[in-house]
Amino acid sequence: MTVVFVDPDPNGLAEVVGELIRQNLERDPARHRLLVPTVATIVVPDADVGMTIRVDPPRVEIANALAPVATLRVRAGSRSLLRLTATPLRFGLPDPFSHGGREVLADLVSRRTRVGGLLRHPILTARLAMLLSVA
Repeated sequence: MTVVFVDPDPNGLAEVVGELIRQNLERDPARHRLLVPTVATIVVPDADVGMTIRVDPPRVEIANALAPVATLRVRAGSRSLLRLTATPLRFGLPDPFSHGGREVLADLVSRRTRVGGLLRHPILTARLAMLLSVA
């Protein structure tokens, strides 16, 4: 498995997410099963930054540019995105029985965090959440 940065100078978001994926896969080799072909974008409007994750096993490509077509599209403020990666998961989704999970679910319901493709691709969404989770 290889995490590859497409751009010679990845933006801060791309660098952090790419390293997070790399470290999670090294720390827990069982997460390799989460790698299925998909394209996801993440946009953080308050930091004016975005990125694309393209999974094509055994390779994960991280790019600064937003892919024009993505299966999953995450749009969240920096605080909400940090909460997304740190909250405990249950079946790959925020655990409603934990404080952090309820905060993430409240962000989703209030649309402070938007996940395009969540209803159409719930399993891919859960896989991406587990791949990015530090919990």
